[in-house]
Amino acid sequence: MAVVTDKQFYIDDNLIAKLDLMVGRLDKKLDNLVLIDGDEGHGKSNMECGIAKYISWKTGRPFNVSNVFFDLNEMMDFAIKTKEQIICWDEGALGGLASEWWRKNQIEFVKLLMIARKKRHFFIICIPKFFKLNEYLVVDRSIALIHVYARNETDLGRFVYYNKKAKENLFYNWRKTKMRNYKKNLTFRGSFLEYLPKVIDEEAYEKKKDFAILHFRQGDDRLTPARKEKLKREFQTEVITRFLEYFPEFTKRNIAKGLGIKPDAISQRLKGLKQAPVAV
Repeated sequence: MAVVTDKQFYIDDNLIAKLDLMVGRLDKKLDNLVLIDGDEGHGKSNMECGIAKYISWKTGRPFNVSNVFFDLNEMMDFAIKTKEQIICWDEGALGGLASEWWRKNQIEFVKLLMIARKKRHFFIICIPKFFKLNEYLVVDRSIALIHVYARNETDLGRFVYYNKKAKENLFYNWRKTKMRNYKKNLTFRGSFLEYLPKVIDEEAYEKKKDFAILHFRQGDDRLTPARKEKLKREFQTEVITRFLEYFPEFTKRNIAKGLGIKPDAISQRLKGLKQAPVAV
């Protein structure tokens, strides 16, 4: 491993090589989406902060606790109003507290990625399990997946890296077998350190996380199943109409894939829109 950044901490050489390629994508006016998954307490946030600090060091982009988000709406507002930022969404901190909440937020996140592509952000997303994401996010949109784990369930600080082809194989193997074959489909292995306390204000980070968890529990209880379904359909309709109007290169099949719905549902949403127009 090499000593890197002004903090003088170690990052795996193979990981550095991949991150340097991602920095090159930023130079070519492209954005990046890195996914980090793993069990609770196995170091997702530490890996996230290590990557973010390295990208900050290489690019000169700022990174502090203000770049870490637990609330999706807050993160989306920041991403839309800014450009060329390092943006971390730590959904893993919520521990997958509600599947319905997650599905709604995934639709919102897909919408953000489609709209904000040209802003050249560097997104790092922590999630409990990669298969909670839809095909568009795992296979098509993300540049890499990093799975953190504890060797023998006790030795923290281990990870496996999956490039675009490897994560595609991992995702489709899981879809076919419902087994997470992390060992079979990896690109390389490595180890990482406890980066978070060295990179950002840990106390401020924990307070921000605690507030998000409290806010989540209060907000989620107010949504009935019918209301959640109505919101989901509204989000889907808004994405469809915006992309058909402003991004003609996206086919209905592409949009359906990104939303995790069947292509036939696109026509149904458009039919409903004609009957009752939605402001966009």
